[in-house]
Amino acid sequence: MPLAASDIVFLGSAVMPENDATTQIGGAVAAAVSVVFTDLDANGTVEVISTNAADTMNLTVYGRNAAGEIVSETKALNGTTVVSFTTTFKRLMKAVLASAAAGTVTLRKASAAGDLMEFLPGITEVRRVFYDVAADVAGGSTRKFYEKIFAKNKHAGDALTNAKISLPTNPGGKIAFALEAALDGSDTNGAGNNRQVAPGGYTFTTAEKNVANSGNHSPTKVQGIWLELQLAAGAAAAAETFEIKEMGTNAA
Repeated sequence: MPLAASDIVFLGSAVMPENDATTQIGGAVAAAVSVVFTDLDANGTVEVISTNAADTMNLTVYGRNAAGEIVSETKALNGTTVVSFTTTFKRLMKAVLASAAAGTVTLRKASAAGDLMEFLPGITEVRRVFYDVAADVAGGSTRKFYEKIFAKNKHAGDALTNAKISLPTNPGGKIAFALEAALDGSDTNGAGNNRQVAPGGYTFTTAEKNVANSGNHSPTKVQGIWLELQLAAGAAAAAETFEIKEMGTNAA
């Protein structure tokens, strides 16, 4: 089968901080962590279901409640039967399966009102980047935060040629990015450095960039992507999202 859009997926890295104390972020790809999901568009509850009756492991959902506090709830899956959560979430932060599922697990709005997170085979965590970051107080300093993710070509035999990565949606231009110079990279931002310290040797811009390996995204390989988030002092909390995309040619 030729390479399809679903063969390009976005995954996490080995160290994805949830506070400003965690040090030496980034590293190699975290193959079980997905960083793409659809957030809630209004306060509401969620439910989960699997395509396989054997899936009965726990799923823990983390998010913000109506007051903005980070809360969580854990439920055991019941295979192909819908399991409902009771917590009202305002925003989703991450969801974690206790073990890999046999089927595809879907977290969705209550009453099947829209899919939010999909746990494909091998994925045990779906999460937000820049988890729980905050701007400095008004009159303070602009803050920059860094996070590393990966784009993977899952296809076993076909490369995505002339491959480029871009930011088609970037509200306020708050996000910039840089690419690792080689596929399957494992750069960090250095020992002892938290997520407010940039990795060395990178230039962050919003411009479209060629994937490493002369733009040839080889089969099963990952392209490391460093993200930079800039928040002005006094910036209010905002329900915004950005989009990152990889496009190219399937010449096979």
